[in-house]
Amino acid sequence: MVRTSIICCAIVSLLLAQAGKAQVQKEPTGYSFFIESEMMIGKIVPNYNDFPRTDQVKSYFLSIGVKDNRNTHCGRFYNHPSSGLSFSYSQLGNDSIFGTSVSLIPFIEFQPFSRYLESWHLKFGIGASYISKSYKDNVTNLAIGSRLSWAFQAFMYRDLYAGKRMNVKVGGGYFHNSNGHTQLPNMGLNSAMLSLSCQWVGRPIVSKRKETYHGDNPNPRRLFFLNYRGGLGFHEYGGKSKPVGGPKKLVYSTAISAGILFNQHVKVRSGFTYRFYQHYYEKITETENPDFIDDPYLNASNIYFHLGCEFLIGHFGLDIEGGLNLFKPYYETYYRQFASVDRFKYKLKKYFSSRMGLNFYVINTNKIPRNNVFIGANINANFGQADFTELSIGYTYTFK
Repeated sequence: MVRTSIICCAIVSLLLAQAGKAQVQKEPTGYSFFIESEMMIGKIVPNYNDFPRTDQVKSYFLSIGVKDNRNTHCGRFYNHPSSGLSFSYSQLGNDSIFGTSVSLIPFIEFQPFSRYLESWHLKFGIGASYISKSYKDNVTNLAIGSRLSWAFQAFMYRDLYAGKRMNVKVGGGYFHNSNGHTQLPNMGLNSAMLSLSCQWVGRPIVSKRKETYHGDNPNPRRLFFLNYRGGLGFHEYGGKSKPVGGPKKLVYSTAISAGILFNQHVKVRSGFTYRFYQHYYEKITETENPDFIDDPYLNASNIYFHLGCEFLIGHFGLDIEGGLNLFKPYYETYYRQFASVDRFKYKLKKYFSSRMGLNFYVINTNKIPRNNVFIGANINANFGQADFTELSIGYTYTFK
């Protein structure tokens, strides 16, 4: 069925593409609306002992979005990026254990390479999935502890045909599902996928207003900014697979940073973050641990130095951050309860943190406003192991 669908999709796409060749059209100068159908096939990559046997993973995507064809700074910097929403349905290779999933994923796609490789694209998306089977349905499913999970995709595509109205692409990449440690077990579900997609492009929508923003003027290539963020996270206390059914507690975060806005669309920052773990505080007070009971608030805290990079496209920012823990006293006690005695892994998770998510800015970042407010959703991790899911609100001030 999948093979037949792929062949039909390719034939229809090529016929429409040939028809499009006969039309003489002007180069697009505004926004172009598009609809894209995509079929993927791949395999789940096992990530724990006794991982269930799986067959092929089959996914069907329908995406809607817009492509920025304008001669603005953002359009030039990202080589006319696309952004939109993807709706997907997936068969996960073992109906009795993993079932099926449906996803809603905001995405951005752009061409980061030189004009000699302009047929290659990168696509990143982060959103949510509903998975029909979890650990509660089958105890051999340690990958998914809750039916609602994060969904992340990272793909590279190459154009087979790029016409005025129809594009055909092949690609490959990685698809990940995880609930961000909000319900155990949470080993995560990772799939390696190949893709064939057919995209129909509508007529360009040219704005009646002048297409240049303030940021398109010959401003300095570097602008300094200050950033504040407050976050509220939640998770279960435990390792990746146990204990199951524990209570969910909050993690409070405050972050202050300063940085440089490069070329109006890439924010590089550094600063400090303070966190307070409610789970840590309660464990310290319940057990009256003599190493920490003298100041449970302080010993349930975490202070780390962070480095972050955010890629801005319009109202959205793809945010990636890494950090070095300067103070996290209770983590060793926690680690000994649920993890292996491997000291190397312990050191990596104790000292290095990571964070990834998506921010939405109230004011379009292309305008480079002096003041802007954003809300965000992200996953926080100890090195590569999920720690908690977080919602944030922040403020950024740009010096002009």
